Amino acid sequence: MFGRVISKTATLTARYVALTLATLLVCNSQSFADFKRLDPNAYPTFQSINLKLDPAQAEYSGSVSIQFDIKKATKTFSFNSENLTLGKMKLKGPDGFVGFNQVTNAGDSSVVDITADDEMKPGTYTLDIEFTNDFNTQATSLYKLEVEGSSYSFTQFESNDAREAFPCWDEPMFKFPYQITLTVPENHETVSNTPFLSESTTDGWKTVVFEKTKPLPSYLLAIATGELEFVDVPGMSTPGRIVTVKGKSAMTQEAINATPKILAALEEYFGRPYPYKKLDMLAVPEFWAGAMENAGAVTYRETILLVDPNEATVSQKRRLASVVAHELAHMWFGDLVTMEWWDDLWLNESFASWMGNKVTHEVFPEYQMDISTARRASGVMSSDARPSAEAIRKPVSDPGDLTGNVGVIYVKGEATLKMFERWVGEDAFRQGVLDYLADNEWGNATADELWNALSKASGMDVTSAMGTFIEKPGVPLVKVETSLDGSVTLTQSRFANFGIKQVETPLWTIPVELRYADKSGTRSQTVTLAEPSMTFKLESDGDVQWILPNPGVSGYYRWEASSAALNAIANASSALAPIEKMGYLGNLAALLDAGVVSGGDYLKALSAFANDGDPNVISAVVAGLGKVEGAFVPDELKDQYAIYVRKTLSPALTLYGLDPQDGEEETISRVRPQLIGMMVNSGHDEKVQRYCEEVAKKYLHDPTSVAPSTIGIAISVSALRGHRDMFDEYRNRFESAKKPADRRRFLGALGQFRDPELRDEALRYAFEGPLRPQELFTIPGSVARASDESQEYIFNWLQKNYETITAKMPPMFKTFLPFFAGGCSGELLAEANTFFMDSTRYVKGVERQLTRVSDQVNDCVGLRDREGPAVAAYLRSLSEDKN
Repeated sequence: MFGRVISKTATLTARYVALTLATLLVCNSQSFADFKRLDPNAYPTFQSINLKLDPAQAEYSGSVSIQFDIKKATKTFSFNSENLTLGKMKLKGPDGFVGFNQVTNAGDSSVVDITADDEMKPGTYTLDIEFTNDFNTQATSLYKLEVEGSSYSFTQFESNDAREAFPCWDEPMFKFPYQITLTVPENHETVSNTPFLSESTTDGWKTVVFEKTKPLPSYLLAIATGELEFVDVPGMSTPGRIVTVKGKSAMTQEAINATPKILAALEEYFGRPYPYKKLDMLAVPEFWAGAMENAGAVTYRETILLVDPNEATVSQKRRLASVVAHELAHMWFGDLVTMEWWDDLWLNESFASWMGNKVTHEVFPEYQMDISTARRASGVMSSDARPSAEAIRKPVSDPGDLTGNVGVIYVKGEATLKMFERWVGEDAFRQGVLDYLADNEWGNATADELWNALSKASGMDVTSAMGTFIEKPGVPLVKVETSLDGSVTLTQSRFANFGIKQVETPLWTIPVELRYADKSGTRSQTVTLAEPSMTFKLESDGDVQWILPNPGVSGYYRWEASSAALNAIANASSALAPIEKMGYLGNLAALLDAGVVSGGDYLKALSAFANDGDPNVISAVVAGLGKVEGAFVPDELKDQYAIYVRKTLSPALTLYGLDPQDGEEETISRVRPQLIGMMVNSGHDEKVQRYCEEVAKKYLHDPTSVAPSTIGIAISVSALRGHRDMFDEYRNRFESAKKPADRRRFLGALGQFRDPELRDEALRYAFEGPLRPQELFTIPGSVARASDESQEYIFNWLQKNYETITAKMPPMFKTFLPFFAGGCSGELLAEANTFFMDSTRYVKGVERQLTRVSDQVNDCVGLRDREGPAVAAYLRSLSEDKN
């Protein structure tokens, strides 16, 4: 599965966090009951699934036949079935049919307990079950949707939603072959994990029998039916297709171009061919999960996989490539070898993120994945530094617990793998991965087995070193001190924001890289910090002029140095690579949180680096401005802050220009919309706003007349001062959109209208209009970002409409609603605690999210109290200078 918690401006406020609700990957809908693990004494060896599906109807019917082995004599066994109407059931053993009673488990309603009349001896048994069920309509399990008058069905089973589609053993450790048979209306097409074996038509119904799968867990099964279109993907080692709903196949070319290159690079790394008989990649209109690594039938939200060839932006292409690479990496790591239980989900996803981004960077270096992964890691460290942070590997008793830490799981795990690959060396790391896959292919494994393989291949203690990052929460802080004799002392502790007292002082094994300059030039040296402190001599030629820790931003740690050392690095910025400058600014922001750097010094540093000229550095400055706004700029300071934003960013926008130029760097095309958005939304720049309004008009009249990279920001900005006619136009454009990108653009713009009447109409539309589950929070998120007052307005709106809103969303999203109370308001946080902890609205896990929101709010309030007056004085001085 693919998903990232992304905040482009790394702001502290929930006005930005709110949008993550629409893209969060969460993994379970059963979060209200006690979870019961199945006894592996009854272990399935094969399951056939027969389904009769017409998504134009409310319900479907089916049957399963499950072969399983009883290992030790027993009278009882259990299987999973949730909300299914079970019909005729038969149990047959080595000696014939077995009498039994069935009952729903008292503690877990998704478990059916079977008690045989007589003891079942060891041997092979077969359980046949007929059942009926309603299609899900919230984009989970086996669900239906309608697109332009045509009905479709799709599946999303991770982590334990297969049990809502058919009876099964719904845990990842139960890995065995399946065979799926689908009966559908004769004009419908079908897709599953394997090629079809046979097809027949009778009385208007078509029955498709698929080949048996390789051993799979239930969560990796996939089904799609409807008036689907197929486009072949040539140039791969296995047959491949892009699958779309009717009328969308014209937007598959970018995926066709990218996928063969990505698959070939993965096959090269893993030293073995793609492990399945075919590769279908399905573009699904209604898909909250982003993407899902179903073996041989990978599903994607269509906004990721489908790109209009006439409007493709660099950002769209990069996202498509990185998500495809992530999901295809899972074919080996996750599908071929599967985690034994959900406590190793972090490894499943972290490895796919690391491998996917590594391969994307190799195949498409122009997308600069090394920079984007470093940026994400820096953002996640902010969450991981708080007291409520949790270890990314921990015991999981209920898959419902997987939802709470998903952003940190993906990014911290990826960053840690990247750091230790550098530590042991790429060749040794790869050999360890290959040994792990060879030892566990078609089966299950744990993280410990991978660490052991890496340790053996490298001759280093990877197990202990990785454990210091994976098995405990938090971010290490490495303090760098130099002495007159040229020695360097490194001291480690747990990073904490200002005012937080750490209860424990864990010890990490940290590969610390230092880049430094002496009279001979620049050098690098790496040491392993495994003790509280260590002192060593740098290999230098004379006096060291400056030392930059973590130069490639490949280490998962923060670092601290004296003010003089920080200034020396900043003064030598011309000798630093763009990623090093970005890393410096990200670390400086963390030191601001920790109370080491003042707010005024941080603002001055942003202003200085804004003159750099490199687009990636400018992007880091924009992110820093977002942090400043979230922490230090209440509504009454907006005008003064706007002056600072215009002064800081105008040189870069002048350098790049408002209009894209032929042949310009792709990074310029990518950063320009960020600059424009900040200049208008925070800088209140009239010239830039008028420019966007004109571009939006041109696009509505002639889409081909506008550069693709400016379309989205122009439409968004144009709505700020829009009136009724524009609102109606944008709503109609959203409802009639043929391209996923247009649907996303115009829906987001509906939340940008500042007219109170139109704002309220947009909010009503959020739960009354034809929105898909993953789109429900787009409009509220856009409204909330506008101001402190708007955020409070949205939280009140959420409270008043809670029942209506939550009835429309996938159940698991409820846990994350407290994030709407984030930001810098203690009063709003208190309201959220009262509201969400009320027994009529309480959902399992919400207290954990409230704790995280509380940590974020307390950090923001503390930072504003500590540095706010000085920052306000600095901003007001700029206003006075202007006057």
